[in-house]
Amino acid sequence: MHFSVIGYPIKHSLSPIIHEANFKANNDESSYVKSEVHPDDLKNIRQYMIEETMSGINVTVPHKEKIMDFLDVLDPTAKEIGAVNTVSLKNDILTGYNTDVTGYIKAFNDSFGPLKNRHILILGAGGAAKAVHRAHVDHGDKVTIVARRLESFNSFIKKDFTSVLSNDFTGGHFDAVINATPLGLNNEDVFISMGINPDFIDSDTIGMDLIYNPSITPFMTYFKRSQNGLGMLINQAMDAYYIWTGKKGNTRAVETALKKYLEVE
Repeated sequence: MHFSVIGYPIKHSLSPIIHEANFKANNDESSYVKSEVHPDDLKNIRQYMIEETMSGINVTVPHKEKIMDFLDVLDPTAKEIGAVNTVSLKNDILTGYNTDVTGYIKAFNDSFGPLKNRHILILGAGGAAKAVHRAHVDHGDKVTIVARRLESFNSFIKKDFTSVLSNDFTGGHFDAVINATPLGLNNEDVFISMGINPDFIDSDTIGMDLIYNPSITPFMTYFKRSQNGLGMLINQAMDAYYIWTGKKGNTRAVETALKKYLEVE
């Protein structure tokens, strides 16, 4: 079986490392490549998958929302969020899924416990925030999302959260704060960048950054307990593998390969 990840640009993607390590651990004779697809060419995704005999693809920025226009079926979660990160091709039918939701909540619960009725603060309102929001609301949590622009909230299909502009944020009690922005990739401080006073964070507040490289971001240093996004990255990939093959992925082998790669890098 053949698989790929599509995006524009695509150089940054670690998906081939993840899936090749999993294939090897599971003795799968499958291949996985990176494919740079320009937004104007996304309409040809069916032809690309058929010509390259692809059984499935992963989808990264900036295609997660637009690719929905070219699929035959949407999984309910992907439809509810309005974003797709995994596509399968079976019997000439393209089906879109979103494994960011399940991948995220498993990583969160593995790190901090599966307690419900938490009050969650999400920084950012992009595609990643949509998955985090859906994961927490579906697990009984109360969600507040902070963004810099009012228009950022308009793309949410369900408005079952409290929306706050960063300039209007006055704090409050939150059990966990999630950085769903790219701020931190280059050592930026998301609180400073968004103009948010972090004094509301106390010793019991949990911090989770969806960024995984660097492994410790400025955001994470504000919390006594924090986690980066490596677990989510691995989980969402293994959920995609299950969708494609019906088999369970080897999470431990993938984690070992990723950590080795990131240490060398």
